Amino acid sequence: MGRIGPFGALSRAALGAALVFFGFFHGHPWGIPWYEAVLGLAGFPALMASLALVVGHVTSRPLRLTGPAATALNCLLIVALASNRFTGAAVDLFYGVTLLAAAWRGQPGCEATVISNVILRRDDQVGCPVFSPIDHAELRHRSRAALSVGADLSGTDRADPPRDGWPDE
Repeated sequence: MGRIGPFGALSRAALGAALVFFGFFHGHPWGIPWYEAVLGLAGFPALMASLALVVGHVTSRPLRLTGPAATALNCLLIVALASNRFTGAAVDLFYGVTLLAAAWRGQPGCEATVISNVILRRDDQVGCPVFSPIDHAELRHRSRAALSVGADLSGTDRADPPRDGWPDE
């Protein structure tokens, strides 16, 4: 599944499919204008990849803009672009496709970085107002589950110790 849990992946896939659908019919009964399709499917991904290239030249470390201020700024940018009649459908398409890709790859954080991460083999993350809380909750749940399983499998109640000195996997 990757680094997100099943609910994070399922919720990303569901919202992604809905956004792709709405992107194609965003206020236009005859379909999406060609320029918004190009912007959403090529322009925005190219912009994100270009930004990741610039960051990659400055530092080899992954970009982490996941704090409250960065998440709020990301949210404002999404609202501004989504509410604009010239970019609304493009934003729906971009985020819809990237949500589907993030669900498939199991990438946490904002889906806007998923395409540039794949192309450039990076792990940049931007805070997401919708999915970051889900990812954190699932991570806490998985950590607690791993700790409880680890406590039960401590090896103290094993009848036969491993013969080669290595723990069984």
